[in-house]
Amino acid sequence: MTDSPIRTLTRRRVLPVGENGSLWETRPSCGIFAFRGTRLRLVVEDPAEILFPTDCGLSLISALNGDNAPGLEGVRALDIGAGSGLYSVALLAAGAELVTALDINPASAGQTTANVVANGLDGTRLTCVTSPLEEYTPDERFDLVITNPPHLPYDPSYATGNGLETALVARRGGRAVYDSVVERMDTLLAPGGTLLMAHSSLADIPRTVTELTARGYESETLEIFEMDIPLLAYAEHKETMLTLLKERRAAGQAEFDGSRFTVHALMFRRPAGATGR
Repeated sequence: MTDSPIRTLTRRRVLPVGENGSLWETRPSCGIFAFRGTRLRLVVEDPAEILFPTDCGLSLISALNGDNAPGLEGVRALDIGAGSGLYSVALLAAGAELVTALDINPASAGQTTANVVANGLDGTRLTCVTSPLEEYTPDERFDLVITNPPHLPYDPSYATGNGLETALVARRGGRAVYDSVVERMDTLLAPGGTLLMAHSSLADIPRTVTELTARGYESETLEIFEMDIPLLAYAEHKETMLTLLKERRAAGQAEFDGSRFTVHALMFRRPAGATGR
């Protein structure tokens, strides 16, 4: 893959080719992972409704176990696109004061709550909201926002409208949720707060970094992970999806090599003196 300035001096972890879930410590009928000294367990009751977290999402969890990761104790956090509750569970286990799990998929609330309770965490510190990001207006801004947006390009030939599509596919060439996050961040994140994002190289990382830094946010890449493009769920439409991705690559809006791409664990800090829009 072509080097870019965003990757300078950032550790890059290359995950094995063709191995699904290689960041999971254990994944039989459920997923088990370690986060900041605690072993946590994640279950998805209906994989057709809620995507079991992939390496793309888990990469941010892995990066947050590193030395340069921000503190999570006592934060008020927003988990955008909560899905099965991977980030909500991890944040609460790490000492977050309150976590709001936001997802457009109604099935997310029940599964996230179940996973929080199953890990022995305080369910009263969790609030689940079913809403599009564009329509969500919190009472107060958050200290921390965390997200792993869908990043595969939409095409009518493989549109399903189920939870799997919600988690993986987005319009505007896979950028719809990234664009919404950037647009809404000043209204969601408190001055001095932190945005944590698992950002796919298939969805124009430089654009997101440029737009947020133009708003005054400080940008840092915690870690880079190279892995397989998650085409297994779209095997029948693999060529259609790859054609769309190649078009985006030719336009300078995606980076990948064959079936391998990268996920950047990004951290953006909002200036303490920012007043917002």
